[in-house]
Amino acid sequence: MDRGSLAPLFLLQWFNMKNMKNVILVCSLLICSIVAANPVETGHARASLITNIENSTQESFYVGVRLEMQDGWHTYWENPGDSGSPFEANWKVSDGTVVENVQWPTPVTIPYPPLMTFGYEGDVVFPFKVFRSLDSPLEKINLEFNFLICADICIPESASLTLDLSLATPNLLLSEAVTELPTNFLQTNSSKDQENLKVTFQSSEEITSAYLFPKQDNLFIYSPSQKLVKLNDDTYEITVPLLSSDITFFSGILSLNGEGFQVEENLQSVSSMSLWQAILFALIGGLILNLMPCVFPVISLKVLSFVSMGGDDHAKIRTHALSFAGGVMSTFISIATALLIIRSSGSMIGWGYQLQSPIVVGILTLIMLGIGLVLLTNINFAAGLTTLGSSVQSRNDYSGSFFTGVLAVVVASPCTAPFMGAAIGYALLQPSFATLPIFIALGLGFAGPYLILALKPQWISALPKPGAWMETLKQFFAFPMIATALWLMWVFMVQTSGDALILLLILSLILGVAVWMIATFKGRWKWIGMIMTVITAFQIFNNLPASSTEMKADASAEKWSLEIESEMQSQNQAYLINFTAAWCITCQTNEKTALAREKVKEYLAEENITYVKADWTNRNEDIAIGLAKYERTGIPLYIFWKPGMRGSKILPAVLTEDSLIKSMQ
Repeated sequence: MDRGSLAPLFLLQWFNMKNMKNVILVCSLLICSIVAANPVETGHARASLITNIENSTQESFYVGVRLEMQDGWHTYWENPGDSGSPFEANWKVSDGTVVENVQWPTPVTIPYPPLMTFGYEGDVVFPFKVFRSLDSPLEKINLEFNFLICADICIPESASLTLDLSLATPNLLLSEAVTELPTNFLQTNSSKDQENLKVTFQSSEEITSAYLFPKQDNLFIYSPSQKLVKLNDDTYEITVPLLSSDITFFSGILSLNGEGFQVEENLQSVSSMSLWQAILFALIGGLILNLMPCVFPVISLKVLSFVSMGGDDHAKIRTHALSFAGGVMSTFISIATALLIIRSSGSMIGWGYQLQSPIVVGILTLIMLGIGLVLLTNINFAAGLTTLGSSVQSRNDYSGSFFTGVLAVVVASPCTAPFMGAAIGYALLQPSFATLPIFIALGLGFAGPYLILALKPQWISALPKPGAWMETLKQFFAFPMIATALWLMWVFMVQTSGDALILLLILSLILGVAVWMIATFKGRWKWIGMIMTVITAFQIFNNLPASSTEMKADASAEKWSLEIESEMQSQNQAYLINFTAAWCITCQTNEKTALAREKVKEYLAEENITYVKADWTNRNEDIAIGLAKYERTGIPLYIFWKPGMRGSKILPAVLTEDSLIKSMQ
């Protein structure tokens, strides 16, 4: 046989050998998968264990129970409805391995008139999250799986399942099941009457079907469908029939077009406030906001400005007061509009959200420091370019008063005055048409004293006459501004890192040199420092690291989670929850004057009250959802519960040592 005939034969043999290797490899993987998963026929279903673990270096992964049910048969969700029961899973694992409770997939309705049940049909995967110590080897895990499976009759079935993690390969079915889990929370606002619970929610997508699967039993009438009504472009309402009107809390999965969302709501305060009450509370809260410590530095500038007008005509005083009020009102309306736009995208948002951005905090730091430095110098921007918002204290034109109002609202956002928290919470949890009137009322309250001054400009005459003493007062007002800048630097450090704070300090030094140059030199050269400040600020803020830090952990406090209240109530454990943030001045004041006091700590220990802290310094969607449960979108918020109480109690926003203890007794 010649070489030409040998070549094809050789290639054929080589091709067959290569294919054989592939076949052997596939068969080996299949055998390993079958050995690892060990599927079991239970009678009317096929049960097996699958996983998504990829290598031995993973500390956490998922294991899933796959249940392939015969046509016409079904099993049940954690709340099975009018009949049935959920499965039981008993794991046997080696030391160093922990299996969490099941993460339930979104169920479907399974009607058997006159009964309504909730569960699963066909092929379903129940995911369990697994944590392991890296120094423990991958070994077999065993599961005793007992479940009720029903068609026209119900049969309890079971399976003893084994999965060898050292041989297991990732299963795409489990990865898809984990991706489709209803882990996202949806903000709801509910009201009830004697017969129905009406759940309102928002969605940017068109909703054609909705069903609330409640986790609590014996509260609702389970019906084949729940009435869905579209209230406006993005707001919907479903009606769930009640067994009892005594309901104060509910949680569950809200299925929207087949996609599940977690919902949880405390009904204690629902419908306790009307729109008119919210508007009144906003008006009072805005008025009180003028007295909050975060607003004092900017308000002091406006007071100084009005004193300087003591000899001016009434028309000028009136126009300045109206300009300031205009700045306040336009900023409140702008904030409300921004909140509505962000909320319509499905994000959870709240009062003071802008201070969760290190860039905003850094810019505010420079503005406050710049104003403070200008107040210590003889710089007058009235005749020229204004920078760093410093026009707010030195310009005599009306735009200076307008931007003072803008700045006053911006720096007011870390504070929540009495009455104000409930009003803003109501505003942001209601349909869009109710939000703007409440924010307008808040702005009117905040600008109220200046609107009165616009009506009665002659009252300025009661203030001391302008004179040399005003220069001393102006310099004195520089120190609250600089103190505010120092506080904002601390907030910036908490949000970023010590290295980022050093960069901000360097930037502050450059700003100080820039202000000195403006005060010392003449001509164009004096602006070089300010130009360098802007360029450096852009470089630093554009390259900030991602926010990853929190306030220094309190050793006496538990870390908050969405589930912590239901977990502690199920264990009859009393708790006090503190929703706080580094940028919230009221929160930090309450920490020092009440929560951190030894008398309070001793009381919590004696009464076995668990102290829980929710840190909202950086943006956290779960905390926003937790606030929404109590119709709040801002902080501080303090929640207390102990065995015997029907529901959690909201404590006052301003605390003292004695008032806190008294409110928990």
